[in-house]
Amino acid sequence: MTGRVFHTSDWHLGRQIGRYRRDAEVDAVLEEIVQIADDFAPDLIVHSGDLFDSSRPGLDDMRRAAQALRRLGAIAPAVVVAGNHDTSYVLAFLEYVLNDMGTRAGDHVRVRFAANARREGLLVAEYPTSNGELTLRIGALPYLHPNRFTYDFADPALTTAAYAERVRAVQADVYRCLAAGRGPRDVLVFAAHLFVEGATPSYSERRISLADEYAAAAADLPDVAYGALGHIHKPQSVGRAGFPARYAGSPLQLDFGETADTKSVVLAEIGPEIQPRIELVPLTSGRRLVRLEGTLDEIAQRAGRVGDAWVKAVVNVEAFSAFLPDTLAKMLPQATIVDIDERRAEAADRVLDRETATKEPPSVQDLLRQYLSGRGTTGLALDRAMAAFAHLQAEPDPDDCAPCCEETLLTAAIAGQPHTAIDRSNLLTGTTDSETTR
Repeated sequence: MTGRVFHTSDWHLGRQIGRYRRDAEVDAVLEEIVQIADDFAPDLIVHSGDLFDSSRPGLDDMRRAAQALRRLGAIAPAVVVAGNHDTSYVLAFLEYVLNDMGTRAGDHVRVRFAANARREGLLVAEYPTSNGELTLRIGALPYLHPNRFTYDFADPALTTAAYAERVRAVQADVYRCLAAGRGPRDVLVFAAHLFVEGATPSYSERRISLADEYAAAAADLPDVAYGALGHIHKPQSVGRAGFPARYAGSPLQLDFGETADTKSVVLAEIGPEIQPRIELVPLTSGRRLVRLEGTLDEIAQRAGRVGDAWVKAVVNVEAFSAFLPDTLAKMLPQATIVDIDERRAEAADRVLDRETATKEPPSVQDLLRQYLSGRGTTGLALDRAMAAFAHLQAEPDPDDCAPCCEETLLTAAIAGQPHTAIDRSNLLTGTTDSETTR
């Protein structure tokens, strides 16, 4: 007898790469997730947090989330845990929409959201398996923001220590609720969005949320049949012997620190007193992120293997070139170049040791031209931009303009000159009689 849990996490809907949106591949990977879930036929679906990338997601991303979750909820009951990027107000609205504007209630609710970490608001729910032999009991813990606990302690120095203690206490509350009245056919599942000590981050997460002071101890995690964790974008198991918990990770490579990560969803078959069977199913719909570093010749040798990908190029050059973006674009016709970083060994020496410099530092015009060309502005567009900059430089300095007639009169009055002594003809040039005679 087993129950099936489908685990996904960290969609980060709305996240861009550089200045580019990724709507097409996001739609493709969500479709892939729904199809894998449908083939697996789970008894419970868990999304362990960070549904959105922003606390104020756009309407397109709200629609995208609603459509995907509605389809998942049609396959099996689903529980969504609030992540550190999510807000309770947004999730409450999404829940209202998914439950047909509040017309569904009780057993008819197919998608539930865990956004309240208070004891009286913790989400603990039961879902019978499709064959009726087991009941999956899930306790869900949303992300606990450290700043929400700060005001509970008189001594600010105890804040971080108290945060770890509070996480431990809330996790214990979840487990007590789960274990209360537990029967022999009840299988426990813990879902949470948190950083567990020892987990390997991708660093596309918010750095402040990965501080060691805010890491949950692996030994404090509840004793359950499966732990569905979110927050870390690199798929991995949790380093605790005998504890079957995993970070599902993000479905797409989110930045160039994740180029080696294979994205996946987790399929878990669990039951009372049996070893869980965990399977990772790779997700293939997203474009790869590729970092190319070296000289142009070295990059050219690798370019043929890049194909359709997001690319960050770090190019070692002898001299800065305005045509480097065009050259790379021709090398990588199927790729989207997100960023170009030109590196010249002599540039660092010149900046670090100005006394030994043998050349004049670059002018403002040179720096602007290098910057614009590095950002993809080339050819006629670059020439027009530089001409506009030259025109602005030729304009009179507004802080050093000639005094107006009224200012001349006032200056003369302050100097004590009689009003009749001011030559009216000199008002046009901004001078007084005394200035003229001098």
